[in-house]
Amino acid sequence: MYRWIHISQDGIDRMFAVSLSAAHNADLPKPQAAAFVINHYLRLQVHPGENFDDLLHRRITPSIVRTLEFENFLDHPTILARSKEGVTVSLLELCNELFVHGTTDAFLGKAIWKVNPNFLDAFKRWERTNWKYMFQMPEFMSKDMILARDEIIKSFILYFRLSPEERSDCNYFMKAAEKMVKDVGCNEEDTARIFMLYFWAIVGNIYKVAFWVLAHLVYDPTLLDSIRTEVTPAMRNGELDELYLAEQCPKLESLISEILRLTVASALVREVVAPTELGGKVLQPGNRILVSYRQLHLNRAVWGQDPLQMEPYRFEENAKLQNSISYRPFGGGNTLCPGRFVAKRSIAYAIALMVLRYNMEIDLERTKSGGIKTHKDLPPFPRLDTTKPSPGVGLPHVDDDIFLSLKKRI
Repeated sequence: MYRWIHISQDGIDRMFAVSLSAAHNADLPKPQAAAFVINHYLRLQVHPGENFDDLLHRRITPSIVRTLEFENFLDHPTILARSKEGVTVSLLELCNELFVHGTTDAFLGKAIWKVNPNFLDAFKRWERTNWKYMFQMPEFMSKDMILARDEIIKSFILYFRLSPEERSDCNYFMKAAEKMVKDVGCNEEDTARIFMLYFWAIVGNIYKVAFWVLAHLVYDPTLLDSIRTEVTPAMRNGELDELYLAEQCPKLESLISEILRLTVASALVREVVAPTELGGKVLQPGNRILVSYRQLHLNRAVWGQDPLQMEPYRFEENAKLQNSISYRPFGGGNTLCPGRFVAKRSIAYAIALMVLRYNMEIDLERTKSGGIKTHKDLPPFPRLDTTKPSPGVGLPHVDDDIFLSLKKRI
């Protein structure tokens, strides 16, 4: 990944060298390369603990609350129309605002918008084209991807040129990782490219999961009523109890888990360490295999004869499925996603707040056809875009957005 994003050989050497005298190794029992310590810093930020609480409860959830207070914005970026009864929004743009914009704020602080007010737009273009990066498509076929990538990298260069005081509202991970990368001597270009990779990993999936969860809720009133009933006790004195959602809402957790099963389309890479027979062929040590998570998640032996059927309570009814070898929404082994805890809990919080605060109806005139016809009186359901490889959760097709009419309940 470092080479593909064009980090210099000098930068790679500095990030992967093990130096006994490096500042980041002072408190470690065994010296490690900076490239591995930066992952340690990320785990300290997103695994339950003090930094996790700061990220989730003092940064992300307050941002979600603010984003959903449409009446407080004269020009909310997701609102297409206003009326006395409520607002009309793009669901995909709302999820972008909730999680890409909100999580960017939570990690980088407000300064990133000063150096590039269009940072979110650049990331959205990157999201539609980054499959070309993953497949290392030639430049003449990848100009749209390269333009988006380079704009994000340039934004990080300008961001890190700001004084620490101007960026003082960034979180623990950003401060610790930046200090270490600079301590090992990476130049500003390599530093920006490294942080672009981590930024992509941090914000590149949550908003898509939220989109698919809300899409299923607005197309299924019975499911919506069930989830709304379950999360209602979490609203106390006008505030949503995030811990209650995490511990007392198995239906909501099951729904999110099922959406992950159906939409994660990334791949698992493993190295063959011993001769292994598979499908009548013997795989030899030193080779690598690529396993599609989507194939695991559609295994009929585990998920039934119609594995594409969304069953929202599947994981509530059989909790052991969370640990099935055919369920790997967050990867596995040393590539297990460190952000899985904050991801599921922030999604649950946003979903609960949406269904409690608003009555949601599909705007039939604005929502285009083009999806899969599943409900007689509603526009076709958005299609998961499987026409292009995805490094994570799949996006809907470009024209398969849902437009919602939101009317306040509480």
